[in-house]
Amino acid sequence: MKRIGSALVGAVLLGATTAAAQGVRYGVGAGLLLPVGDYHSIDKPGWIVGADITYWFAAASVAIRADGSYSRTTQKQGACCLSDHTIAIAGGLVDVVYAFGETADQLRPYLVAGVGLYNWRLSAPGFIPSSVTRVGYGGGAGVAYKVGRGSTRFFLEAKVTNVAVNGVYYVSIPIRVGLRFGKK
Repeated sequence: MKRIGSALVGAVLLGATTAAAQGVRYGVGAGLLLPVGDYHSIDKPGWIVGADITYWFAAASVAIRADGSYSRTTQKQGACCLSDHTIAIAGGLVDVVYAFGETADQLRPYLVAGVGLYNWRLSAPGFIPSSVTRVGYGGGAGVAYKVGRGSTRFFLEAKVTNVAVNGVYYVSIPIRVGLRFGKK
């Protein structure tokens, strides 16, 4: 699981170097993962890290983004199921992004929605880890703030993501902050 997450983030970052030369934006971020619904009943909030590459079309309001992330949560005290378990989710989404305003604007809000693959892994003391890969989807909103005179932007983004594993819907709200670089 760690290898999948590391490889996914590494591939995104490696591709970002080439992409930056072509006017594509790339970013890295980290934040809080809030489980909701069924997921909230068994796990407490965790953390998430991720990286992305965004290609903006000529109009600069619509883009395609490849987004990779790795998150981890732990058992909520008194929850059912396996004691002291950890759930790790590594995923990759292909998103459509719609940004409001102009490319040069200091503050630029945006909407994002996409579909992709998530690898879900459950680990607990005394048990063989269980892992499964499923299709998932997500959508949300964010805001990008231009830092200085260059094209670097600080971002704050929140999504709702969903992946179903063994009849349980692992719905979460990842809230990430980070930086995006590039020419556009």
